[in-house]
Amino acid sequence: MKAINFFVGAVLSISSAFSVAGTTLKKIDSNSFNDFVTEKASSTGLSNVKIDTTQTFDIFTNNKKLGTLVQGKGWLRDVHPVCFIGWSAGHRPDGFFMQTMGADDWETVDCDKVQAVGILSRSDDKNVKIAVIYKVDVRGQYSQDYVVLGVKDDEDIFYDKDTTEHFQNSYIKDLASMRKEYQKLVNDNK
Repeated sequence: MKAINFFVGAVLSISSAFSVAGTTLKKIDSNSFNDFVTEKASSTGLSNVKIDTTQTFDIFTNNKKLGTLVQGKGWLRDVHPVCFIGWSAGHRPDGFFMQTMGADDWETVDCDKVQAVGILSRSDDKNVKIAVIYKVDVRGQYSQDYVVLGVKDDEDIFYDKDTTEHFQNSYIKDLASMRKEYQKLVNDNK
């Protein structure tokens, strides 16, 4: 009986991570934008670029596809692993692209992998927020780091620096904890 309750609880917690705020994440149907994102990553100096199809999703709001959020990893000068996010909306493959762990604000860490992607917002939140949790290597020690993206009404996304910085050094390990903290932050700022 305990095993059945655990299984049902696990299924519910996994499914809830993919669907809130009228916005859902769905595994991609095709890899049509992957070539563009790979080329974009290569043009920024990354080599051995790989798309993480297990953490790449089509994003829908009210059953309307907004775009595809692509996660990937490459190597800078063949020694420094860097993760990145690509976004393609509609027929525009040239959407948002951002290097994350291993570059810019995160250049002191090595990106190991994307651990999770999920929606932080509640169903009544006007501003949809998407979190990406990374496993990073900091001088031989593994930890988590985070990027938060906002979704605009015009099928575009943006890097939400303020919300991302709120989670730095928070030691949050999973999406459920991050969602709870984000919703507390939103309620405190009302």
